[in-house]
Amino acid sequence: MQNKSLKKLLVMLLVFSFVVAPLSACKKKDNNDETNQNANSTGAVVEKTEEKNMDELVYGITSSPEGNFNPLFSNTQYDGNVNSLVYDSLLQLNSKIEIEPAMAEKYEMTEDGKKITFTLRDGLKFHDGEPVTSADVKFTLEALANKDYEGDLQSYVGSISGFEAFNKGEAEELTGVQTPDEKTVEITFDVPYSPVLINIGTLGIIPKHIWGNINFADWSKSEKELTNPIGSGPYKMEEFKQGEFVKLSANEDYYGGAPKLNKFTFKVVNEDTVTAELINGTVDLADVSGIKSDDEAKLKEENVTVNRYPNSKIQYMGFNLRKDELKDAKLRQAFAYAIDRASIVEGLLEGNGEVINTPMVPTLWSYPKEGLEEYKYDVEKAKSLLKEAGYEDTDNSGFVDKEGKDLELTLTVPTGDQIREQTGTILQNFLKEAGVKINLEPMEFKAVMDKVVGNHDFDLYLMGNTLEADPDPTPNWRSTQASDEPGVYGWNIASFKNEEADKLMDLNRQQTNLDERAETLKEFGKLLNKELPWIPLYASDIVKAYNHGLKNYEPNTFVDFYNVQNWELVK
Repeated sequence: MQNKSLKKLLVMLLVFSFVVAPLSACKKKDNNDETNQNANSTGAVVEKTEEKNMDELVYGITSSPEGNFNPLFSNTQYDGNVNSLVYDSLLQLNSKIEIEPAMAEKYEMTEDGKKITFTLRDGLKFHDGEPVTSADVKFTLEALANKDYEGDLQSYVGSISGFEAFNKGEAEELTGVQTPDEKTVEITFDVPYSPVLINIGTLGIIPKHIWGNINFADWSKSEKELTNPIGSGPYKMEEFKQGEFVKLSANEDYYGGAPKLNKFTFKVVNEDTVTAELINGTVDLADVSGIKSDDEAKLKEENVTVNRYPNSKIQYMGFNLRKDELKDAKLRQAFAYAIDRASIVEGLLEGNGEVINTPMVPTLWSYPKEGLEEYKYDVEKAKSLLKEAGYEDTDNSGFVDKEGKDLELTLTVPTGDQIREQTGTILQNFLKEAGVKINLEPMEFKAVMDKVVGNHDFDLYLMGNTLEADPDPTPNWRSTQASDEPGVYGWNIASFKNEEADKLMDLNRQQTNLDERAETLKEFGKLLNKELPWIPLYASDIVKAYNHGLKNYEPNTFVDFYNVQNWELVK
């Protein structure tokens, strides 16, 4: 095995080789600010700037939303951010990661865990003035249960009584959802459903009077409704220009009170210049999780607040298990040993994150703290496992081969995230040392989604996965969530089909005791650690930078927009 310090140096050199725009900016002065000059005790003149409450907050994002503003179908965090403000849910997570009422003023669960009843608040309205009723909740859940639904959330309603008949078109309604009056929603499950408060409770509710008038098969093509969404959240859509911005305005009828900031704008910014924009005031808030230590220090010097906390988003490299050469777990394990993930965290991330050994949130109660193979960097071990899988360098080409064919694979890498793009190059170099030839295929994110998730046309891919506060791995890992048909999206992207894993996931959803669920999920995590349909790389810290005058902003691992109606910005 080569000296590890050389590997760290390799990572640092690869990172350094990427050209980063210099940080040069000055503070922006608001021409409307009034200044006063007062003498201090020494007689010197001190300039005092009068602070004032701002009307608009600008949130800098480095990738544009696609305009898929329907919470049932959006598949990027950028569309999801907009949906979080435009749509509201029955329940919400607060800044302490506790469930609290939102549109539902209360809920009641039966002791057997098979029925939950939500009671809506009085006076709820959509942005167009129409009332929010229990019929909208039922309509939302039936949309997920529709046989033509192609998003990744159908498993959320799979345990509701009557799901199978409705999904097959044998029933006209989802019988497990009843609405005895306009304020009451009763949901009955065939078996106890432990993640209900997160999976159903925090689901964005869509208006039946709008989407019910559109043929379901045409929802994903309904650009007018998708880009001009009507929800019941604290903000409503004003203007969307792809690649540039999303402009929202305050919902004066919001049940939680009219937002204190009248305008909320998501502005697409360049990752290289976002720190400068934070300093000069053209951006008030941004996710700068890929920030370098020098730039972070510069922000702090310029009185920009920097907040760091653990992430619920993990980064990973996925395999296409539909391909014969990738079905051997020994080969996948060889890849894991070939990658020095610790040096990636230390070098590329500058220590701002941690290596993970199974695709779960490392800070949650469900993550196995023991019993995981760590796959510490060992290139000789990697070569040995490749040999067991039938691959050796028989022609001294530098690459392993089998039956006269080199092991050559393509790694599809979404562009727009510098850290991820650099990770692709680093992985290519590590795997080359083990004798695996990797070709990089950089593509825009939407193209990656079509190619990888929709058409299953890939070898390897890099991606991030944001996980929920209440773990339910079903959408990404159950066999039923895999699609092998081109053009049909499948959110078990790797096409991992494992009977034991399916049983553990089903058991987790049915168990109501948290300790029992923890043990079940830990066993599931150990199984994925052994089978490696994905190679978990790291969970980088979330780093939010924002104007020091932003008040009542309380972000954490799972929540970014909690209490957004009470945010204030003073400059």
